[in-house]
Amino acid sequence: MLTPPTVADLAAFTGRAEAGYTAFAPTALAQAALLLSLITGLSDYPDDETLNQLARNAIMEMADRVYLEQPYAQIISGPFQAETIGSYSYSKSSSVYKASTGLRMGLLWWDLAVLLLSVGTATNITSGAIHLIEPAIHARVDDTTDRFILGPADAALLAHADNAGADQAL
Repeated sequence: MLTPPTVADLAAFTGRAEAGYTAFAPTALAQAALLLSLITGLSDYPDDETLNQLARNAIMEMADRVYLEQPYAQIISGPFQAETIGSYSYSKSSSVYKASTGLRMGLLWWDLAVLLLSVGTATNITSGAIHLIEPAIHARVDDTTDRFILGPADAALLAHADNAGADQAL
């Protein structure tokens, strides 16, 4: 496991006074270090000075997020996990949960570290695509279907439709 930075390091990273941190700060740093280690597969900091600093910045950025979310943990874990208001919707979940499922966090150092420091297949981050096919352009399923959706498993059908020409029956 990666050795967590100190609270003094976190204070320097965030620009907040070290004395302002509660006793939870070292725990947040340990959680962030363990999370980066698990997601990237790193067991030691990189030898390269730049990548080493990237890993430390990522840990401190995630630790800061965990630290700031901690007072709201009960609200985040409440029964209402998603809400839709008109056309706007959002989901509640902790940063640790989002990071552990491979979602991009919108945290500059964290996302960059996961991208650049992941070793082998240690991460479970995957991607996929859904394609909307316009029948007049690519393919026609039957006379009653105007559009249809292909998922990642249907990539061969999409390639076939692109290569076969317009209005090719699948």
